[in-house]
Amino acid sequence: MSSSDFNRGFILDANAFYSGFPFALSSLICYTTSLVFNEVKHIKKSYSALEALIDVGNLIVIDPEEQYIEKTIFAAKKTGDYLRLSPEDLSILALAIQLQMTLISDDFAVENVATFLQIPFKTIGTKGIAAARKWIAFCKTCGRAYNSYTTECLICGNVLKRRFKKFSYGGTPR
Repeated sequence: MSSSDFNRGFILDANAFYSGFPFALSSLICYTTSLVFNEVKHIKKSYSALEALIDVGNLIVIDPEEQYIEKTIFAAKKTGDYLRLSPEDLSILALAIQLQMTLISDDFAVENVATFLQIPFKTIGTKGIAAARKWIAFCKTCGRAYNSYTTECLICGNVLKRRFKKFSYGGTPR
């Protein structure tokens, strides 16, 4: 991670909290959304630590504006990841666009949409995605391809499988 990342701070996904990332560096300013905060605060031993981070200004809970949520949903549908993303995932992606900050996440679907949206991301416990992917649904029987949310072949009625194509997301403006 570059020193400029540390000066600006990071947007945190739930797994960043579970790994202890915001507790590791006392001078780090982190941001998350209320949806993610509500997801992680149930851990009783961590809740007081989370409150302490907020009290000293190292954790800021903010929700993204609607226009950024809409842009994130559009991108997630384009990549085929929409059904794989939770409202929490969509919220942190939207906040990363809005604040133009680096996202910390080990979720492959989040990373894929981040790549499409040109959001820089860092991983903690995984290698991260190797290539951007566009997910499609396809019928193994007749070979027809569909968007990623279709579950049944419109021609023969078989259950569709999912696969991806390596894809180069170029130039999608923020």
